[in-house]
Amino acid sequence: MVLEVTAKDAEGNELFKNEKKWFEIGIDPDKDMRYGAWQIKEIIDLTLPPLATQKEQYLIHFDTDTDEVRIDAKLYYYINGSKRELVHDVSKTLSFF
Repeated sequence: MVLEVTAKDAEGNELFKNEKKWFEIGIDPDKDMRYGAWQIKEIIDLTLPPLATQKEQYLIHFDTDTDEVRIDAKLYYYINGSKRELVHDVSKTLSFF
């Protein structure tokens, strides 16, 4: 899964962009084994339980002349390689006076 967060000003100029990736337990992005079975069990025991949420926070600095910013957050599930499905999409517009 990949979380993409972007911030754009009123003219559409990108002010901030970041992403966070989550991988399948035990497999790295190249589909190679990453951990042994006992390590995978330990990771599963310490992971987020089903139906629970995880919050991400980003500290973004804007120029003092910025009046409005649009924040977009998109969560994608990668089925395989480059094929992805949009799971959740949130957009907010922040106005500064």
